[in-house]
Amino acid sequence: MPKIALCCDRCSQLLGWLFPLETLFVVSGVGQLVSTGLMKLVNVRSTLLFFFVVLGCCSGNCLQGQIQLDRFFPPAVGVGQSLELKVEGKFPEWPIDLVTDCGNVSVKAAEKSGQVVVEVNELATPGVVWVRGLDKTSASGLVPLLIEPLVPVSEVEPNETLENATQVELPSIVTGRLSKSGEVDTFRVVVKEGETLVVSVIANQLLQSPMDAVLQLVDPNGHVLAQADDQRGLDPQLVYESKRNQTLLIRLFAFPETPNSTIGFAGAATFVYELRVTTGAFVDHVLPLNQQVMAVAGGVVQGWNLPDGSVAENGSSNHFGGSAIFLTGALGWQYQGAHAARGNEFFETAEVPVMESTPCSYSGRIATPGEIDRVQLAVKKGKKYRVAVHARRSGMNLDSVLRVVDLKDGKELGRNDDATRGKYDARVDFTAKEDGRVEVQISDLVDGFGMRHAYTVAVAVVEPSVEVTVAADHFAVKAGESLEIPVTIGRRDGYASKLLISAVGLPEGTTTEAVVSETKGDSSKAVKLKITAADGISHQGSIQIQVIEVEDAKEAKPFHAKHELAKVLRIDEFWLSVAP
Repeated sequence: MPKIALCCDRCSQLLGWLFPLETLFVVSGVGQLVSTGLMKLVNVRSTLLFFFVVLGCCSGNCLQGQIQLDRFFPPAVGVGQSLELKVEGKFPEWPIDLVTDCGNVSVKAAEKSGQVVVEVNELATPGVVWVRGLDKTSASGLVPLLIEPLVPVSEVEPNETLENATQVELPSIVTGRLSKSGEVDTFRVVVKEGETLVVSVIANQLLQSPMDAVLQLVDPNGHVLAQADDQRGLDPQLVYESKRNQTLLIRLFAFPETPNSTIGFAGAATFVYELRVTTGAFVDHVLPLNQQVMAVAGGVVQGWNLPDGSVAENGSSNHFGGSAIFLTGALGWQYQGAHAARGNEFFETAEVPVMESTPCSYSGRIATPGEIDRVQLAVKKGKKYRVAVHARRSGMNLDSVLRVVDLKDGKELGRNDDATRGKYDARVDFTAKEDGRVEVQISDLVDGFGMRHAYTVAVAVVEPSVEVTVAADHFAVKAGESLEIPVTIGRRDGYASKLLISAVGLPEGTTTEAVVSETKGDSSKAVKLKITAADGISHQGSIQIQVIEVEDAKEAKPFHAKHELAKVLRIDEFWLSVAP
């Protein structure tokens, strides 16, 4: 059977007419005919006719590809820096337009295809900027670009052995890539007696690189002094106190994010990373973990080599709501997405706090072996409460255990160590038997402890709720045609309302057919939202997907479907391209 991958059905029909099925060949892409040994059987005139007809067919819309922005390389730029860097992906047209969600960062196409100029002004703060590429007919997905307090430097290849390791001055931010299978990147640093060296990787967590990285610290003889894996999600972080003046080597390698049968080190164009290396001040995180993005000043900064009295600073919030909490003069920052208020916030103290109302939250850490943190909660008879730990999902190391105890009789109301399979954050639901107080106890399953065993416990009354999501942040439709957007409905805790789902903010000449998500059946879990574009229009711009409870449509406040852009950031704004 022939293998055929053509741009449209018309081309496939023409191919079947010109060539019999018994003629074996492969067509890949547009106008490429690859012989399999029987090409001599094909009539030359038919071959020429095929190319003329197919190329004529493909001279219109079916030749136009979608822009695809995969990544920037290097993936980081310093505050105040102007830099030309590579943008990787597919670009049917050049130059392209690029838009960012931060007014202090501009990205513009350079003259050479695949090169862009990034300018970061002095008012920018550390964090993540999200960038979208645009051409005349399509848009790319959002891609992260890291903004750092120092100007990053690039690894120098080859650097796979101890002998050719890249020399790194301290402090430094190094960008690189594990480009092929088996690759190991190696860096050389000089540390002094008594200094604490911090080495931290950003790859999977924010750059969305599909890699599970491992860090090793070795001496010049190749002896492994320290190793780190999965300290910040799948990204490693290593801390080492030097007992003498010495030269050390940092080794970085990776396995695939999704394990497979391969046992060797992995690598690919997608394995892009940033390496932070310092013996100076380094911010690991800020407590409480769940601080509101716009109300962060005064948070307790956690990290290494920090000056006494360090006070957290809040970076400016970007268009999509993400910002970073940082400390001037230090490497490292804590990225946060915008989130709804959780009510009163409590922080770990010497005395057991009492949370009198919900929703509320409590932040602390398991600092010593076998430690059990305790907090009391006032409850009302008959109400169902949910107590949930946020630790691993925030990049912390705590493997949490939750226990809820009735203070009146000491009976256990609930216990849990993993809310869901494959996750390490605990959750307990319980119903109060009478008015009174319960005690929430937090500990580590394997008696782990330390600075990075921090957590937030969120408490709320359980009520029916729904989460509406889409899998992409951009969509495209041709003028005169329709587009169907898959929408997922996550109903929780008995949520049983019909939902009316529609698109808002559509450009003139496009329409939407609102769809209903019923309380039962297939539509209760997923629907498809149809958008139709009229002939003769073109458009690039943002839309939202609106959701309203049908039972009380006049009074109900609409909310919007969301897309998970990063593990800590969800957006409710999507890009729509209408191609002429």
